[in-house]
Amino acid sequence: MKNNNHIFNLKVQKVEQICLFELAWGKDQRLTTQINYPPALTQLYQDWRKAYLNFYRSDQMRGRTVDGGIAKLTIDWHAELVKAETKLMYEFHRWLRSAELYEIRAQIAQESQQIIKDNPDTNAPIQIFLTCAPLELARFPWEAWELGNEFATNEAIQFIRTPLNISTQAQEKRQGRPRILAILGDDTGLNFKAEKESLKSLLRIADVEFVGWQPQHTAAQVIQEITDAITDERGWDVLFFAGHSNETDITGGELGIAPGVSIAISEIAPQLSIAQKRGLQVAIFNSCSGLSIADALIDLGFGQVVVMREPIHNSVAQGFMVRFLQGLAKHLDVYESLTEARQFLRMDKSHTYPSSYLVPSLFCHPGAALYRIPAFRWQQRLRQSIPNRLEAIALAASLTLGLLVPVQEMLLETRLLTQSIYRNVTAQIPSEEAPPVALVQIDEESLYRAQMPNSQLLPMNRRYIAKLVDSTRKLNASVVGLDFIFDTPQKDPPSGDKDLGKAVRQAVDANMWLMFAAVLQPDREVGTNEALNINNWDWTLQGYIDAYPNLVELPDGNNDCRKTCPFAYLLSLVQLAKQEITALPQPQTNRQQNLRAQLLDAIQQYPNKGNLSTLRDWRSPFGLQPILDYSIPPKQVYTPIPAWQLIENPDINKFPLLSKQVVLIAVGSDRRLGIAAGQPDRSLAPAAISYWTKQEWLTGGETLAYMMHHFLTQRLVIPIPDIWTIGVAIILGKITTLAMKNQLRLKPSRRQQIIAGAIGAVILYGIAVLQLYISVAILIPWFLPSSVFLIYVLPATKRNNHA
Repeated sequence: MKNNNHIFNLKVQKVEQICLFELAWGKDQRLTTQINYPPALTQLYQDWRKAYLNFYRSDQMRGRTVDGGIAKLTIDWHAELVKAETKLMYEFHRWLRSAELYEIRAQIAQESQQIIKDNPDTNAPIQIFLTCAPLELARFPWEAWELGNEFATNEAIQFIRTPLNISTQAQEKRQGRPRILAILGDDTGLNFKAEKESLKSLLRIADVEFVGWQPQHTAAQVIQEITDAITDERGWDVLFFAGHSNETDITGGELGIAPGVSIAISEIAPQLSIAQKRGLQVAIFNSCSGLSIADALIDLGFGQVVVMREPIHNSVAQGFMVRFLQGLAKHLDVYESLTEARQFLRMDKSHTYPSSYLVPSLFCHPGAALYRIPAFRWQQRLRQSIPNRLEAIALAASLTLGLLVPVQEMLLETRLLTQSIYRNVTAQIPSEEAPPVALVQIDEESLYRAQMPNSQLLPMNRRYIAKLVDSTRKLNASVVGLDFIFDTPQKDPPSGDKDLGKAVRQAVDANMWLMFAAVLQPDREVGTNEALNINNWDWTLQGYIDAYPNLVELPDGNNDCRKTCPFAYLLSLVQLAKQEITALPQPQTNRQQNLRAQLLDAIQQYPNKGNLSTLRDWRSPFGLQPILDYSIPPKQVYTPIPAWQLIENPDINKFPLLSKQVVLIAVGSDRRLGIAAGQPDRSLAPAAISYWTKQEWLTGGETLAYMMHHFLTQRLVIPIPDIWTIGVAIILGKITTLAMKNQLRLKPSRRQQIIAGAIGAVILYGIAVLQLYISVAILIPWFLPSSVFLIYVLPATKRNNHA
């Protein structure tokens, strides 16, 4: 119920050039005064409105050209609008601070202070219901009247508009879960995405339904759908409209519901009256020029109506409504939500959207309490959901384990080993005709056969690498990656750079795509030094080889691969592009344009079909980075080729598939090879790899080969975080225990059934997640969520058995 002690009614009427102010409060207490209306105020409003409309007439309006006479002037409408607002608000406040209105201002301040003194525990604001006549006065921004400043009144004063004529009483609020009807009208030139998303965010505390124009519907169908929705027997609490609207003199305003189709408020007044009687309290019109709409709906008995008094730009409307709905979601009332949204426009968007904070207004029926979405009473359910001591320990332990990186790595390695065994037992090993990658490794035997001294191992003998490039060229390899960084000149052997540069040029002129490795620095890659004359970025490529262990390295979501790009990803794009794009730029040493830029341009223009566009457009869901699937045997991922075989016998009959594979040249697991002295390019082989090959080490080249296999075969396994599944397990465990609490005593046989069912469910869940990993490439955790579920359920059966 409303507290009438906190309410003032202020009526402002203009007759010719005289304005009558009438203040009423309390028990028939009344104060009136007359004041001259300043003629300049109307002109200042017109000047402000002209600048406002010109600034918001089109996107990004910072100035527009006006033709006149011989000269052509460019008007800065932003500056004009700021000046016009300053002049209007100065004159408006000067008028309201005039001596003739002193008694009214003083009376409001005095009564406000007395109310607070008599009710020290109250936090209810002072409400001033403002009625303006004629419409000329209603257009002014009365909400900006700083009434409390003059008398240092700290109490909140709310300016709420109300129409001059009201013929219907406000209805009581409907019971039950709040219901919101969102009508989306003609969207010509508009975008309702932000409003729709914000409304959907309210679904946790209210039911939201959308109706409105669809391209396949006729105007009659749209009108029928809207009227049927308004009169829904379940009733509504809030009506929301987004679209085009306008003021009218007689019909209460009109709404654009479809392109070229409008409906007057008077046409749907019967339906609105039915909805109002069924509990409809609030109408929100995120559209233009809504003064007559507000008057009409308050007259119908609506509790509150939010409108824009002037035309409103689409971006402003979106920003305002997002903040307004956020306020409702926080259980603020309509006025508080409106105030937060206006403050957002005034403080945070004053430069982008000048004067926009002056446009929104709230109209209220004097007999209606300000609407807010009520907070639900979850105390009892919350108490039931609070974990007991054992559950709290399980919850804390599982969440801690789920966040510890070493534990996660151990669980992942164990899971991949289990997946390998399951894949092998169920005979679900991929059966591609040939691995998509050929991995040429400089292993220990290759070093022995080459009689290479230790001084030529770090950095790797570039003459030897040149021989490998030559061999791949002779075998018609078309896509080759070098997992080496050539950033400084090589002194031993002295001709290494020259030999490698010659081999690279011959390979490129044979239409070979060559990619060099690099390391990632902030916003750039550091790799092969062009000054060494080994390569040129107009006819070779580069990608960074940095990656987290066990994860597939993907491009940054905000990066289009032009500045930085993962080595394996870019090499895979090249391979797919060669297979699918006929007009692909070719690497030649006489090129004069950056090869990577032209390649990415061609890929970007490629239509949405095939594996190339799938890889190009792939984005990790929820930012989850795919893992390396070591459950696939290495022999299905890459063809291992010792470097010495490629050099000593580059026979195309011996390597018939090399021309169709991506060739990766890298070092092997020899401890003398690697990034630097004492830093071999290897790590302990995961248990899943050891299951397949019994090898002790996993090299960086093998890791890159797995990445390329996953890119080329679209095998990107998404790991679901343990925290997510632990949360689900907690909910399911608690639901199960709460269900058991409804039984005061469990028979021994029933207890055994529940224990068997819980364990059986965990086992079935484990088999399901193992299969889902293979079938749909999703890794759903098993150990931690299953443990939490059993810790919740099994002790509960024992407790109930002793009840």
